[in-house]
Amino acid sequence: MLEFILGMLNSSSLLVFGIFVSAAILSIPFTKKNILILSLLCLGINVVQLLFYFDGGLRSAQRVYPFHTHLPNLLFFVFYYKKNVLHSIYAITSAYLCCQLSKWLGILTYALSGELYVEYGFRTIATLLLGLIIIRYFAETLSVILTKSRKTIVIFSILPVSYYLFDYTATVYTDLLYSGSLVILEFMPFVLCVAYLIFSLVYFKEYEEKIEAEHHTHLMHMKRDQFEKEIESMKRSEYAVALLRHDMRHFLTSISSFIDQEEPEKAKEYIKEVMALSDKTARMKFCENEIVNMILSSYESKIREESIQFKHTIELPEKLPFSDVDFTSILSNGLENAIHAVSALPLEERQISLSLKMKEEKLLLSIKNPYINPVELEDGMPSTAVEGHGLGTRSIRHVTEKLRGNCQFLAKDGEFVLRVVL
Repeated sequence: MLEFILGMLNSSSLLVFGIFVSAAILSIPFTKKNILILSLLCLGINVVQLLFYFDGGLRSAQRVYPFHTHLPNLLFFVFYYKKNVLHSIYAITSAYLCCQLSKWLGILTYALSGELYVEYGFRTIATLLLGLIIIRYFAETLSVILTKSRKTIVIFSILPVSYYLFDYTATVYTDLLYSGSLVILEFMPFVLCVAYLIFSLVYFKEYEEKIEAEHHTHLMHMKRDQFEKEIESMKRSEYAVALLRHDMRHFLTSISSFIDQEEPEKAKEYIKEVMALSDKTARMKFCENEIVNMILSSYESKIREESIQFKHTIELPEKLPFSDVDFTSILSNGLENAIHAVSALPLEERQISLSLKMKEEKLLLSIKNPYINPVELEDGMPSTAVEGHGLGTRSIRHVTEKLRGNCQFLAKDGEFVLRVVL
């Protein structure tokens, strides 16, 4: 009787272990409500297990175990918690594989004690303790796999799924594992080797992608530093303009002196020089926002030199709800790319349209320009084989994502469009 009770407790502890570890891998938060729901799921499945056990015995219950335990568990995660089927299979088979830790410890205990009730009792405690350890220290790491691509998840699922199928095929539905066949005995080492080799390829590929991302991030930081320098330079230019305006009284005094000395020609020449100097420092005011004015003014001469028609609609407040440096990176890169694209067009076709507006506390940016060279989009990003090119669009995307916004690149009917929502 004691062995039966401890055996049932062991079976129940394995069920609790499997369901809660699977939920942890699927990143289901252990709130009071979820703990209650998962506990009720354990209770319901446990009742069904007992019914099958009393109806057909232990061997019969083991044969239908995947159908009355794992399948309902899978369906519950998919339909109640709205989890992906592949993710749920990965979580359940991973939890099943982890059950082998307490299984082996139980077998070791039985080998040492020779008593079945000692094995059941020890394994029940070990199962629950190992479940807490896995949930606390390992589940988060295992759940990171689910944030990767479908291909990566499939690769990481090879080992737990293979073990699940092997265990039931070789020990529950047949006795192949105990037949002594070398083919069966060496199957799991074969699977481990295959999984190891595939994992090595995946890890190396992701390592390369990580290094590439770090290089891009480094380049983004370099460009950000450059934009900071440009902003400081523009501010210094603003200061020079202020000084020029302040000195206007002295200029007028000098002109008055020329007139008093009856030297009108010198006065006229001096007036022309002052006017020319003033024109060079004059900056058009595009809107109330200072940083946008500085950015557009810095490109004004380049736009004029390239004979580009620049159309703009700007409705912005004095202060934007994010970093000036970050917004400078987005707007400057967008204008730089547009100027570069239209410079290859005939003079009469060179035009850029800029729209900047605030709507419902969101900044909407749109830059449109025609183009002549073919534009190919790859994963929504303009692609180029030219070394050193394409950093501008990647920078726009990087900064936009950093600010938790969205950006879109479109190329259709000879018109390229950049849209940013922040």
